[in-house]
Amino acid sequence: MKRVGIDVGGTFTDVVLIEEDGRVHTTKVPTTPADRVQGAVAGFRRILEVAGARAEEVGFIGHGSTMATNMVVEHTGAPTALVATKGFRDLLELRRIARHDRADLYDLLFDNPAPLVPRRHRFEVPERLDWRGHVEHPLDMAALEEVAARIARSDVEAVAVCFLHAFMNPVHEQAAATFLAERLPGRFVTASHEVNPQLGEYERTSTTVMNAMLGPVCARYIRTLGTGLAGAGFGGELLFMTSNGGLAHAELVAARPVLLLESGPAGGVSAAIRLAERTGYRDAILGDMGGTTFDVSLIRDARAELRTTSLLHSYTVRAPSIDIDSIGAGGGSIAWVDAGGGVRIGPQSAGADPGPACYGRGGTRPTVTDCNLLLGHIDPETFLDGGFRLDVGAAERAVAEHVSGPLGISVMEAAHTVRAVANALMAQAMRLMTVERGHDPREYTYLCYGGAGPVHALDLARELEMTRVVVPPAPGLFSALGMVLADRQVDRQAAIEAELDSLDTAALQARFAALEEQATAALSEGGAAGVELRRRLDCRYAGQPDSILFDWPGSDATAIRQAFEEEHRRLWNFDKPDQVAIVNNIRIEGRAPSGWRGTLRFADAVDAPAPWRRRAVRLGNTAQDLPVWRRRDLPPGFAVQGPAVIEEQSSSIVLGADDTARVDDAFMLVIDLGPEGGRA
Repeated sequence: MKRVGIDVGGTFTDVVLIEEDGRVHTTKVPTTPADRVQGAVAGFRRILEVAGARAEEVGFIGHGSTMATNMVVEHTGAPTALVATKGFRDLLELRRIARHDRADLYDLLFDNPAPLVPRRHRFEVPERLDWRGHVEHPLDMAALEEVAARIARSDVEAVAVCFLHAFMNPVHEQAAATFLAERLPGRFVTASHEVNPQLGEYERTSTTVMNAMLGPVCARYIRTLGTGLAGAGFGGELLFMTSNGGLAHAELVAARPVLLLESGPAGGVSAAIRLAERTGYRDAILGDMGGTTFDVSLIRDARAELRTTSLLHSYTVRAPSIDIDSIGAGGGSIAWVDAGGGVRIGPQSAGADPGPACYGRGGTRPTVTDCNLLLGHIDPETFLDGGFRLDVGAAERAVAEHVSGPLGISVMEAAHTVRAVANALMAQAMRLMTVERGHDPREYTYLCYGGAGPVHALDLARELEMTRVVVPPAPGLFSALGMVLADRQVDRQAAIEAELDSLDTAALQARFAALEEQATAALSEGGAAGVELRRRLDCRYAGQPDSILFDWPGSDATAIRQAFEEEHRRLWNFDKPDQVAIVNNIRIEGRAPSGWRGTLRFADAVDAPAPWRRRAVRLGNTAQDLPVWRRRDLPPGFAVQGPAVIEEQSSSIVLGADDTARVDDAFMLVIDLGPEGGRA
């Protein structure tokens, strides 16, 4: 059975195909922002041509996309209504005022983005549960009937139901959601106890509303994608990458599309974990530099760092996800000069249409890619194996007009400045992911991917005093590869809200067992076998607003407290042994080992490779004529001594004078940095 991975990014749609013997085929096609399904289906057809395969031979497709994230940020989701407990209509407006949930803590003029649901579509219903989940006021069905009638007369396509304390007892939410679904056929109805059964009214409401606004659009996308792939001859299994780094069936993500919010970046982390298991690079900082963003994450002992709460454009979302931080510093990020004469990068991106100026599609603003082209880090003739010729003149004109002209410097100096600013932004993001969280980056390997990732990798590693960089095979399509290598995964959780010292461990074990049964059943419905279960806890000190996620150490309260405080010390460098500890939630991560586990073959390397050409690259203030090696020519065990360029279809990397790159048995390019090297 052949397997395909499709990653729909902001600029390109990346596609990989793995044959039965492990041989990997790759291709890139432009993303079609107006209808992303067209680009995905075009990529599927193209990879079949590249591999010489028939659609009927493909039994599996894993799919990831940034679509859900873009809809939240751009407010392009479905018109949504909120049905809340009487008195809680304005939760989305009030937000979490006691915490710092704005994008810039020190910006006194910062304005929160508009609520995801306008006030005219926020409705109240009399009902009330107390904090233990006991009914104080029954659900007012007559009021709910009136709300349903008002929604039916509106343009609302989705409804989010979020009642007070429903995470302790969902009886009112279940009744309301069932009633609204019956009265509003064709509308997407979702309830908070299904999406995020957890303490915290604002966070739970925000997450449920996001799920609602994504529901109709994602359902249409999933349905249209399935139809388009079927029209191309595909009749196998279609799974979707979710924010936790695992794959899920269409039915699950259609009901809980909030799980798709980190879908694209999660694919690269999943691929890194799988390769780390095989190669030994189990502790690594991951840097994914694509067309729009630079995403940084961390794996320890071949396991991703996870989080349960995150901010997306200042909106709170709670869903199990890989801990990934993103900044607007991708290859397509636009460079500009501010009023004070400072060079800035992003967050605006040239995207796929028109793209960077050098793409020759009408773009006139300079991007990081344009500057790398001018500096020689990208070859205009061999970009994407020569299938996409770049316009050096257009890049030069864009940089001259918008950067070098305003600054009064040469075009090359301007390009160098833009690259240096981009490097500084990405290095800072890496520090925040490591140093700020108690990790020393010097103890980690830097694993870079994304089309632009290797282009900047050595500079970033030197900035953080790291000594080793690993470039995986096909780095520009690494996230798409992760769609094939990832396993199926589901997460389940339950609210506890109990003091640790008074916790009924027998009851806790029973709650865990019930969640494990749910997770196993969900994976078994998809035909998965050999389910692996992982127990986790959320815990905090009394009085703290946020909890810490850690692995279940056993049912003994002393062991639980010890594990909690150990993680607390790692994160915050202190603990409070005399303070009461609260267990918030229990969680189960169910995983079915279903991803590709065989040996991957990326190239038919030659026995005695040699540089195939030379090209000028600007290192620092000087241009050097360097030998260019094609990565596909390099066999395992072969080493390249810098200064040199190593090129492949989706990316390239420039070695400094003291750098050495060698190919390991898994076709990973392992680069040991010299004491000086060469900065670009």
